[in-house]
Amino acid sequence: MEATRAWSALVVEDLAEARRILADRLVRVGFDLSYAEDGFAALSAFGRCQPDLILTDRQMPRLDGIGLVRRIREISDVPVVMITASATVSDCEEAMRVGANRYLEFGRDLERVGSVACELVGRAAPASGPAASRSITATDVRWQAKQELRGELQRLLVECRGNIAEMARRMGKDRSTIRYHLRRLGMLDGGLASPS
Repeated sequence: MEATRAWSALVVEDLAEARRILADRLVRVGFDLSYAEDGFAALSAFGRCQPDLILTDRQMPRLDGIGLVRRIREISDVPVVMITASATVSDCEEAMRVGANRYLEFGRDLERVGSVACELVGRAAPASGPAASRSITATDVRWQAKQELRGELQRLLVECRGNIAEMARRMGKDRSTIRYHLRRLGMLDGGLASPS
């Protein structure tokens, strides 16, 4: 019988407690681990251990997760999962643009770390309920932001009785920006908003 291949991961996180929590999720699904406290230490460790996966925090001193991914992509296509405590649409898009494979939010996606790691190295994750869920993608974040904008515009259309100038004032935008978003979301057609 063939021995099971040991997969390795490099966990890059400056906070010891967060590092321990992330390590626990990866050990549960069978990864051997190496650690680094920031992006520069991770680059050095990457050269030594050649991991199958990198799991990195977004915000770290010296070299952050975005800078680390940029540098890793110059030398390798190893899968990279970026995780952060405060996910924003722009951070997610930037992470994906520089080459991260997945972008997770520490609180909401913590239980999926193991299954995402297994997926990225091409290995089946042990069955464990919610950990089998898929991770958030840049497309998901953009869709969510679009839905939030649609909801805000719908609320303001009612409150401002379709007055675009008043909507622009309340949102701190100019009228052309509000018109653009209303058109883009299909909300300007059919007399939903007044031309003022």
